[in-house]
Amino acid sequence: MAGTEGARGKAKGPTSMDEIDDSVLEEGSYYLSKLDLDVDAIAERFEIPPASVQRHKTRYEEKLKSGEVVAADDDLAFWRNVKQEAEGNVKVTFVTDKGFHHAWRSDLEKLDGPSLLAIFESCKRFLNLDPNARFLEYAPPKNYDPLAMQREISKAVTVINSILENKWKSEKKQPPK
Repeated sequence: MAGTEGARGKAKGPTSMDEIDDSVLEEGSYYLSKLDLDVDAIAERFEIPPASVQRHKTRYEEKLKSGEVVAADDDLAFWRNVKQEAEGNVKVTFVTDKGFHHAWRSDLEKLDGPSLLAIFESCKRFLNLDPNARFLEYAPPKNYDPLAMQREISKAVTVINSILENKWKSEKKQPPK
């Protein structure tokens, strides 16, 4: 991604886990504004004052004009994904008999009950076949997680179960035809 190495790649200088690099705030303020978020909404998400968001956005626009950074579709897509995840539309990895798949929660919510149930059952089967699944109860080790895929599938089971419960609740409220 052109122009983003400093923003999401290598951190510039020492920072703690709670600090966000200025270049990330600049890029985020710019692209989130392109995704129709106003300054106040961006400030709330970044937990900084609105004046800081405006300053970061202006600084990024100046960098674009000077050619110091280049706007890229990949960057916009990255911030669109960040926005969706922040709004609760998580991306999940699930398994079916055809392999592994990725989808947004909102896309899964569009599926009918039987299709969701089939995905749910495939994921449960996958987890039940893995003898190491019992270790999913524990926090992942630092730096490397040999059960990363299983954790993703387990997250998908939770998300799909929630969607199914909501579908069943809404169907119970509707009068029979």
